[in-house]
Amino acid sequence: MKSYKFVFYLFLAFFVFSCADLDELEPVNEIPSDVAINNLQSSEAALAGMYDMMQDNGLIFDGWLALAQFFSDEANATGTFPTRLEFGNLNVFPANSTAAGVFSDLYEVINRANNIIDIVPTITDDAALTDEIKADFVAQAKFVRAHAYLHLTTLWRDVPLILTPTKSDELDGINVPKNTQAEIYAQVVKDFSDARSALLETSNEKANATAATAFLARVNLYQENWAEALSLAKEVLGDGFDLTAIPYLQDVIYKLGFSTSDGNTLNFFYGSSDQGGRYSIGPSLELIAAFEPGDLRFAQTLDTSSWSVPIGMKYPSFDQGISGAATDPIYFIRHAEMVLIAAEAAAEMGDFATASMFFNQVRARAGLDPVTLDASNFVDAILHERFTEFAFEGAFRLIDLRRKGKALEVLGPIGYDECDDVWPLPQRDIDRNVNLKQNDCCNC
Repeated sequence: MKSYKFVFYLFLAFFVFSCADLDELEPVNEIPSDVAINNLQSSEAALAGMYDMMQDNGLIFDGWLALAQFFSDEANATGTFPTRLEFGNLNVFPANSTAAGVFSDLYEVINRANNIIDIVPTITDDAALTDEIKADFVAQAKFVRAHAYLHLTTLWRDVPLILTPTKSDELDGINVPKNTQAEIYAQVVKDFSDARSALLETSNEKANATAATAFLARVNLYQENWAEALSLAKEVLGDGFDLTAIPYLQDVIYKLGFSTSDGNTLNFFYGSSDQGGRYSIGPSLELIAAFEPGDLRFAQTLDTSSWSVPIGMKYPSFDQGISGAATDPIYFIRHAEMVLIAAEAAAEMGDFATASMFFNQVRARAGLDPVTLDASNFVDAILHERFTEFAFEGAFRLIDLRRKGKALEVLGPIGYDECDDVWPLPQRDIDRNVNLKQNDCCNC
């Protein structure tokens, strides 16, 4: 155990709150047969059910946010759940039930998307469901499927690629092998590319064409396709883009939004016990120290002085209690990421003037002095800026350190070793799928 990844034993009752669907429609949670989606209304309900699954309790905190944050120098596992402590101690076993729940939830999202992709184009009995609307619904489903697979492969690497629907959300009996990460990336690129040409939706709380382009920029960056990543990021930003004109955290391209009737309990997990929170996650000493003096992002990311312990401030609706009514969104992708993708891609191609121009937009908005990037400093400088810019927003830190080959160097002092570049697949899925082989990992 790391000396500063200590555990606060808080004996608090934990309540699980269900989330309502994103629309007023009753979401379709299971697909008993192909007649469950047969007109415009049922198609809309299926779409609502897909987005609803993204708000599943197992994904909101653990899946989209905490597990990857624990598994880095970003956060401490300060709660009492043993399965989360395995992530905090960088010692995750295949039998970890929290990881298994997240893994299954992501495949449930994928299955709901697959049903829409498979069934909606075949509907012919409702004139209100036009070809354009069908194409939009399928595009939204492809976007969400790509998002889920991108999250899976950046954490577990090789995973099964399932593109056909099943009758329910359960994966029992689907004896499919793993696909390589290259194959997963190829499908993700195809889905986002297909989606962006047909999406009608413009809300940043649902799949939209700008977000599809932004995700393509991210995927190309992860694959080290520098020229394509730069081109796509610049396409999102447009000519003359100036990040300093948009306040911090308001530069949202795509987010998971919540309302008071359709809320979350992130404040409960990130809040301290003297705020009425569970305090399951706290900022690491490394994250606190990473902010330079005068960084304007600090107060919207951390509070190190008001409470008994330092807390994360990305989900600050503490006045809404722990009733599941908090409305803080999860920021899936922002314009700041496009700016830093452009900076990194340009620097990797040796264009340090362009890289510095983009990079310093982020620093200027944060109230920090400019830095001139060059071959000797750009990797560490951009990693550092991404650390402070996207703290507590997702799996950014862990993924960034892994993809730049820096995880062992940076996280080694807190227990990261060569086994930790990939998480073990859930043992439950190995046991029920005869064709699924475990990842190569030291705890398997």
